[in-house]
Amino acid sequence: MELAAKLKQGIEPDENGELKRVCLLVYSSLLIDLDHLLAWPDVYVPGRCSIDAHLLHKWWMTPLYFAGSLWERGQPFFIAVFVHLAMDLIDCWL
Repeated sequence: MELAAKLKQGIEPDENGELKRVCLLVYSSLLIDLDHLLAWPDVYVPGRCSIDAHLLHKWWMTPLYFAGSLWERGQPFFIAVFVHLAMDLIDCWL
């Protein structure tokens, strides 16, 4: 990640630019949950595992998210998506 590399080198990130961009990308990863609104018949089912139940939570989307994480500018977004999906997976096991 650009931000992590700069911090490692001791370079202060641009106070208004890069840090805000990274935060915006991380927060925007929560938009993956908009696919819950397309769920049928109910938007929320307490016992349902969201992995494979929603379009953006499918197993076959994982390679696309991984490929996106190789793109330097989009890394914070796709890493946050991976964390989001990992938490959903843990929720399925509990």
